[in-house]
Amino acid sequence: MNVVGTTMGYFRERQTPLVLTFHLTVLSMVIGQIILSNFMGFSHGEVASQFPERYGTWLHIGMGLLLVPISLTFLVAVIRHRGLKYYFPWLVGDFAPLMADLRTLLRLRMPEPGPGGLAAIMHGLGLGALLLVVFSGFTWFLSWSYHLSWAHQAGEVHALLTGLIEAYIIGHGAMGILHIFFRSRFPSP
Repeated sequence: MNVVGTTMGYFRERQTPLVLTFHLTVLSMVIGQIILSNFMGFSHGEVASQFPERYGTWLHIGMGLLLVPISLTFLVAVIRHRGLKYYFPWLVGDFAPLMADLRTLLRLRMPEPGPGGLAAIMHGLGLGALLLVVFSGFTWFLSWSYHLSWAHQAGEVHALLTGLIEAYIIGHGAMGILHIFFRSRFPSP
């Protein structure tokens, strides 16, 4: 089985080329940000002067600032593609698709992705987590740049929220791989 081909085929079937491009771009940038965060350094409100910390910090800041408009554009693209209710049905009190998916899971079957279902809600939660992390990072950057007294706390909130994205990437990725695997091994009738 060609894993990459099967995975990309699944993505192309479910997403427009624009949304797929944003999806892969944001994923790559977020993983890059997580890696770069290990090479950041600050001392007394200034960026560290040592080689890896200095460049790691400025690369993280630059990529983070670039992620602000990219994330917002990604959000607009997916909402325009499927609509707000597709990803956030609970905002209007529509829990029927989620409950149907949970019943399917209880029968040890994989639910098909659809509007307002478990997969769509998980995508919506990922978009929310992405925006929280991006805007908390932007807030931290601004508070640090202007030497505001709460800059350190903003950085701690950003680090805490980054844990959400890390957990989401692992969980969402694992569930996606399982879904694609089961779908390719046991196609629906």
